Amino acid sequence: MNFINRMLIIAQLLIGIALMPIILVLFLFFLPALADILTNLARGMTASASLTQAIGAGAAGFIFVVAILLLFLELHYPTRSLRVQVGDTQVQVTEEAITQRLERAVGQIAQVVRVKPTVAANRRNLVNVTLELETTPDVIVPKKTQEVISAAKQVLEEQMGLQVGAIRVRLQHAKSQAAQKS
Repeated sequence: MNFINRMLIIAQLLIGIALMPIILVLFLFFLPALADILTNLARGMTASASLTQAIGAGAAGFIFVVAILLLFLELHYPTRSLRVQVGDTQVQVTEEAITQRLERAVGQIAQVVRVKPTVAANRRNLVNVTLELETTPDVIVPKKTQEVISAAKQVLEEQMGLQVGAIRVRLQHAKSQAAQKS
C-alpha cells in the first residue's frame, strides 16, 4: 500500500509540475478575460490587471516550486535503520547491513541454494525477519529450518546485538536436474 501511495503522489506531482507552466502562460496571455471573471466573482474587490497578473503568476510559480520540492522529497528514499543499545551508547544499523549479514550466514549453510532475507523492525525495536530460501530437493525440511533459524538468531543477537522478534522461513525446493532436462 505504501508503494501505491508513493506512486500516486509522484504522478500527481509530475502532473502539477507539467501544468504549472501552462497555467502561467494562460495567465499571461488571457489575462483580460480572466480578470473579468475574477472581478465578477469577487464584486467589491477592484483589482488592476497588473495586480491580477502578478498574483496569478506568483501563485503558479509558488505551486511549481512546492511541487518540485515535494517530488524531490518523495523520491529521496531515506535509509532505514535500527537502533541498538551497546552499553551507554546507541548504534544505528541499516537494514541493508542486516540483510547482507543474513544472506552471507544463511547462504553458507549446506543445501541452501539461494536466500533472500526481508528485515523489518516493530515498535518495540524487535527485528522481524522473513527468509525466503531455495534449497536442494533432498533436504530434510524441519532440520534445515531449525539450522537456518539458529544461524539467523546467532547473526542477529550475537554478532549484531539486535533483539529478535519473529523469524519466518519460506522454503522452496530448487528444481532437480532431472526435472530441468525434461
